[in-house]
Amino acid sequence: MMDEDEALQILRERPINVPELVEKVKRGVVVVQPVEVVSPVAAEVTILGSGFVIDKEGHIITNAHVAGKSSAAQIVFSDGRSERATLVAVAPYYDTALLKLDEPEPDKLFPVPLGDSSEVRPGEVALAIGSPGAMEGFNIDRSDPLEYWGLRQTATMRVVSGRDTDLTFEVMQHFYNRYQGGAQFGLSYAVNLPYIFRTQAPVNQGNSGGPLFNRKGEVIAINTWGRSMPVAQQTNWSVPINFAKNFVVEVLEHKRHDIPWLGIHCIFPPNITDVESFLEFRELMRPEGLWVLAVEEESPAAQAGLQDGDRILSVNGQPPPTPEDFRVEVLLGEIGEEYVLGIVRGNNEFEVKLYTVPKPAYVVNFSV
Repeated sequence: MMDEDEALQILRERPINVPELVEKVKRGVVVVQPVEVVSPVAAEVTILGSGFVIDKEGHIITNAHVAGKSSAAQIVFSDGRSERATLVAVAPYYDTALLKLDEPEPDKLFPVPLGDSSEVRPGEVALAIGSPGAMEGFNIDRSDPLEYWGLRQTATMRVVSGRDTDLTFEVMQHFYNRYQGGAQFGLSYAVNLPYIFRTQAPVNQGNSGGPLFNRKGEVIAINTWGRSMPVAQQTNWSVPINFAKNFVVEVLEHKRHDIPWLGIHCIFPPNITDVESFLEFRELMRPEGLWVLAVEEESPAAQAGLQDGDRILSVNGQPPPTPEDFRVEVLLGEIGEEYVLGIVRGNNEFEVKLYTVPKPAYVVNFSV
């Protein structure tokens, strides 16, 4: 009898019937048109994005930069039906927003299954479905194709090309230079997301918030943004679905979602705020090992007595990970998780015990 790994390998090697896969999941993918109230008696659709239905109660996931600033949205289904949805919660640090249909009809909803993004490996199939086209939405003059090329639903497929975990500020730099207001997501990714998928499945404006499927038709990520690369290639980034799932579950069950935090600057000092300084520090000035480069006031690290210049010799009895890996470990942990750190300060060696707390909303920096 074959084990689970062998069965999964056979599934990965089996040719995909792409039209069949698209047909299987497309009814769960929707157009999201946030509605902005411009006066007590008027409202207008301000942007076009994508989203996907996750349950029969009418909950829909999309990007925060698509629907996170509007209290309501018009939802257009693949068959042309249109329904109103209300914003339930938003997680700008994951670029994720949760909507709910005002009057859901369960028999007309086709939720898409959510996969496990922790199991995704480079080279796996990435199928993006969404609604690329005019940012103004569908309710505009379509007579001039040079001004309007909105498409209600398209499917593009290539592979997941990698998993970005380092902090080269690439996202933040790109958005600062290219898009007004877009730097918020770049900063949020660098500050709060443990990692993000890099894909080559083509997406365009309007695809934001749409699902990225694996070969089984499970959502593994939320398409978030992309940019054209040299030699006519396109690189795109997608938020792994596990972070969105955790956010949705905690919001629906506990009415809030928190990010674990210790208050330690271990990747670079807080005075580094641009790409060039970060690269110079990481390559030429950062010492080997795991160091406390600064401590946030009133944080668990400060309360435990950690100081600038402390060297971390061990984490929970194990050799210290790289600063980037330590960051990922903390972000993927639970609130209240215990950390026992072996510290050397001058000629003294000692241990401190601290616990993660919810990261304060006012802390918009790279402390872990």
